Amino acid sequence: MLPDNIRKITSRKMDFTHSCWKMRQPDFPGRWYPVTGLSSHIKNVLQTRGQSLLNHPERKIIFRRYPLGEMPASAFSAFCSAVAEHAHARAVREENLTGMIYSVDRFSWRTSYAAGISAAHLDSPVTVEGDSFHRCGSLCLRAPLPAVVFAALPPPEGVLRIAHTRALGFSMPLWLSPQTVSRVESRQWLLTGMFFIPVYPELTDRHWKKIIPNGVCARERIIMEKDGEAVSLDFHWQSRTH
Repeated sequence: MLPDNIRKITSRKMDFTHSCWKMRQPDFPGRWYPVTGLSSHIKNVLQTRGQSLLNHPERKIIFRRYPLGEMPASAFSAFCSAVAEHAHARAVREENLTGMIYSVDRFSWRTSYAAGISAAHLDSPVTVEGDSFHRCGSLCLRAPLPAVVFAALPPPEGVLRIAHTRALGFSMPLWLSPQTVSRVESRQWLLTGMFFIPVYPELTDRHWKKIIPNGVCARERIIMEKDGEAVSLDFHWQSRTH
């Protein structure tokens, strides 16, 4: 068992695992979207029980974000083990590494880490054909951690469309396949999971992944499940003015 002070740092420290290894949520249970280079990272995490993350080339840079300098060697070793075990457990369960989520961030729609991120270059007018998903909640950006959604009402089961994307600075059709739904206050729910993002054909996925790392990108269409049936969302792009 870790001491209380180490356990508190550990709970905040899960962005280390996510910075090293941005894990993706399955599109539907048991199936994974192919993400270049990701499968090898997951395989290494599973094979080494998370120890492979501790060899990340930016480990020292990430560690400097936290007051770890005066930590005794034995406590630091326990801390690293806790990070590795957490990542391994999430890999086994095919879950996102969300880190600590603070309900106060719903008021600004961003965490302090993501406050300076500009998304203006991603504003691309698009018309979506075939979208009949329920609209719910507001996007909250947490890069480099996964984005989440805060909602004032409990969401229906299944995929939903994000009602408000003010966090981006513009309106954008985004969908969420919820992984967890938690009631955090009397009239506030927190949703985590995988986002589905239309991407303008001339942009690369990397542009969006820097802002919403837990996202699946598509340029022409996305096929999702609703009421047990496949639904095709087709994208019709308008000319960009910037």
